Amino acid sequence: MASSLFIRYGQYIVKLRWLVMLLVVLVTLFLFSFLGKLKLDMDPDMWAPQSHPYVKTTKQLEHLFGGTNFTVIGIIPLKGDVYQPEVLAKIQRIQAGIEKIKGVIKGNTISLAARKMKDIRGGNDGMAVHPIMETIPVNPEQLAQLKASVLANPLYVNTLVSPAGDAAAVLTDFQMDKLNPSYNAIYQQILNVIDKERDANVDIIAGGLLVNLAATERHVMELPMYLGAAFLAIMLVQYLAFHSLQGMLLPLLTGLLSVIWALGFMGLIGVHMDVMNTNTPILIMAVATGHAIQILKRYYEEFHDLTARREDPSLAADLALVGKTIQDFSNKDLNRVAVIKSLSWIAPIMITAGLIASITFYSLTIAEVSVVRHFGVFAGSGIVAVLLLEMTLIPALRAALPAPKVLEQVAERIPSLLDRGLSKLADNLVAGNAPRILIGGLIVVVLTLVGVSRLYVDNSLSHDHLAGSEVRINDNKLNQYFGGTNSMFFLVKGDKHDAIKNPRILRAMTELQDFLSKQSGVGKTTSLADMIKKMNQAMHNDDPAYYAIPDSQAMVAQYLLLFSLSGEPQDLDNMVDSDYRQAVIQVLLKEDSTQHAEQLYEQAKPIIAKYFPADVDIGIGGSLPETIAINESLTRDKVQNMIQMTVIVFLLASIALRSLVGGLFVAIPLVLIILANLGLMGWFGIPLDMGTSTTASMAIGVGADYEIYLLFRFREEYQRHGNLAQATRTSLMTSGKAIILVALSIAGGYSVLLGTGFAFYIRFALMVIVTMAVSSISALVFLRSMMIVFRPRFVFGVTQNKGV
Repeated sequence: MASSLFIRYGQYIVKLRWLVMLLVVLVTLFLFSFLGKLKLDMDPDMWAPQSHPYVKTTKQLEHLFGGTNFTVIGIIPLKGDVYQPEVLAKIQRIQAGIEKIKGVIKGNTISLAARKMKDIRGGNDGMAVHPIMETIPVNPEQLAQLKASVLANPLYVNTLVSPAGDAAAVLTDFQMDKLNPSYNAIYQQILNVIDKERDANVDIIAGGLLVNLAATERHVMELPMYLGAAFLAIMLVQYLAFHSLQGMLLPLLTGLLSVIWALGFMGLIGVHMDVMNTNTPILIMAVATGHAIQILKRYYEEFHDLTARREDPSLAADLALVGKTIQDFSNKDLNRVAVIKSLSWIAPIMITAGLIASITFYSLTIAEVSVVRHFGVFAGSGIVAVLLLEMTLIPALRAALPAPKVLEQVAERIPSLLDRGLSKLADNLVAGNAPRILIGGLIVVVLTLVGVSRLYVDNSLSHDHLAGSEVRINDNKLNQYFGGTNSMFFLVKGDKHDAIKNPRILRAMTELQDFLSKQSGVGKTTSLADMIKKMNQAMHNDDPAYYAIPDSQAMVAQYLLLFSLSGEPQDLDNMVDSDYRQAVIQVLLKEDSTQHAEQLYEQAKPIIAKYFPADVDIGIGGSLPETIAINESLTRDKVQNMIQMTVIVFLLASIALRSLVGGLFVAIPLVLIILANLGLMGWFGIPLDMGTSTTASMAIGVGADYEIYLLFRFREEYQRHGNLAQATRTSLMTSGKAIILVALSIAGGYSVLLGTGFAFYIRFALMVIVTMAVSSISALVFLRSMMIVFRPRFVFGVTQNKGV
C-alpha cells in the first residue's frame, strides 16, 4: 500500500516538477521576509525558569535595589598605591563617565569618588558623616587622612580598595533594555570611558557578569563566519559521497533552504535566537544533507539498475511509470523513473525518521528554560523543513536535471576505503562474531555508565571563555585584588514596617555574614548591619569594642536618623528599602561556579534557621542563583525529556515497523547512547550545562534516524533475498554508508567551532562529535549485532520477495 501510494506521489512530483520548484521559491521568499524580525536574546533573566523561587527573588531584588549585572572596574597603579592625586583623579573621572552611560544604576555605582560613600566617625555631636573623598587630596597629609578613613571603614576594604591599597575599584550595575538587550554595547561604552584614563602609570581592567556576557555576545556575532566554514566542511563530505557537483550541491541547497525556512518560521512566531540556537543551523544543514544522501544514494542505485536492464523486458513495467515503452525511451525517462522508484522506497522511511526527529526536538518546547525551548523550536522546525524539501524539491530538481553521465555513475560506484571497511564489518557480523561484538559493546556501555556517577551540573560564564582569554585573565587579576567579581544576594524580608531595625535581625545578618566570610571562594560580604555597627562605634568615640549591633531598636532608629541628617536620603538605597521591611546582604565571590554557589547556600541554611526569627523570610537571588535555577530545571527537565523522547521514539518506531519489538530495537540503543554520552562527560570532567545538555536530545533525534534507515533497509533486503549475509552487506553499504556520511557531516560541521576560541562552543562541539561517533557506531555495530543475535520476527518473520 505504501509503495503504490508513494509511486503515485512520485509520479505527481515528476509531472509537476516546475510547479513544485516554483512553490518552494515562493515559500522561501515568504519565510525569508521574516528573518528581519529575529532578535538575539542575550539576557539571562529571560533564560531562567520564571516560576523558580530564586528567579522570583531576583526580580524582587531588581525592583527594590536595582539590577544584578555586577561589574568591577579595577584601577591598578603600576608604581605605588592608589593614594596618589593622579590615580584618585582617574577614579573620579571614571565614576563620572560611568554614571552617564544609559542604563546605569547610579545608586549602585560606587567608588572612592561616589558621594554616597561616607566616612562615619565619632564627633562632637556623637557622629560625623561626610563623603569619604569630597575633593581630591593633593598633599601628603590629605592623602594620609584619606587612607586612614578608608581603613577605618571595613565596608570599603576589599570592595573599593584592595587590602594592600595597591588597587582601587569602581563598582557599577546596569539595567538592560528588555526589548533589545546588548551587553556588548554597554561594555563598549565602558571601554570608551576607561580607555581615556589608560596610560603608562596605571592598568585599568574590567570584569564581572556584564563583561562575561559582552564577550559571549561578541563570539555569537562572529559565528556566521564559522557557519560558512561549516558549510564548506559539509560540502567536502558531500563531494566525497558522490564525486559530482550535482551530488554535492543538491543536498547543500536543501540544507540552506531548511535553515532559512526554520529561521523564518521563528521570526514569524516571535521566537528569539540565543547563545544556544546560534549554532543550530549546522545541525539542520547536516541533517538535511544526510537525508538527501539517503535519497540520492538510492536514486543512483535505481538508475544503475535501470540502465543495466536496458535490454531486459522487465524494464517495460518501470517505464510505464512515466508513460513510456521499451521501444521508445531515453536516459531522461530512466532518470525520472529512478526518481519515482527511489522516492517510493525512501519516502516512508524518511517520513518516519523525520517525524520521530522533529517530534523529539519539539518535545523540548515544554522545558522551563527558554534556551532549551528555543532550541527545540529551531531544531524541530528545521527537521520539518528538511522533510518537506526532501519530499518535494530534491525529487523535482533531480527529475528536471539531466541524467547522470557515465563517468559520474562510475565514480559513484567505485569502492572506497569506507566501502571496504563496511564490507569487512559485514563479514565479521555474519561470521559468528555478532555475540562477541554485542558483549564487548555492553562492557563499554557499563564502563561509561560508571562515569554517570561522576557527572556534575555546573554553569560558569567565566569558564565559557578559554583560560588564556582576556576575559579570564582580567577576571583572575581582579579577584586577586578585591573581594570578587561575582555576586549573590540574600534578601531578608521582615513581616512589618521597620522590621530590619530589630537588633535580633541585624545580629542574625551579622552571624550569616561572618559564616559566609569564612567559606572558600567568598571574598567579601556587605549589608546594612555593617553600617549600623560602624555608626555604633562612631557614637562611642570610635572605640573598636563597640563595632557591634546596639541592644535596642530605638537606638538603631536613632543612629539611622542621625545618619540621614548628616548624609543623603539615597545613601542606603542599595542596602535596605524605604520602610525598612526588606534588606539585602551582598556576597562577593571569587568564582562564578553555580555548583559552588549552591553548596554555599546549602551550608548557610542551618545558620539562617538558627539565628533569624521565624517571621523573617530569607531568599537568595542574583545572577548566580538564577543560573542555579537553570541548573535545577535542566537536570529535572533532562530526565523527564529523556524519558518522554524515548517513549515517543518507541511508539513511533513501533507503529512504523508494526512491531513493539521493533520499537524496542530502536529505543534501547538510543537509551544506551544517551547514558554513554553522559558517562563520557563524567569521565572527562565535562559539566552538564546549557550547551552540553542538548547533545542528549541530538543523540535521540539524529540517532533515531540512523536506526530507522538501517532497520528498514535491512528488512527490505532480507525480505527480498532471504539471505542474512547479503542483507547485512547491502544495508551497510547503502544506508550504513549514508549514516557514516551524515555523522561526518554533522561532526565536520561542528568541528569548525573548535577554532572559535570560545570554550562554550568548543565543549559543545566536542560533545556533538563524540555523540555522532557513538550514535553511528551504535547503529552500525551494536544494533546490527542485536538483530543478528536475537533475530526478531518483525525482520526475519517474512522472507518472500516484496519488490516495488
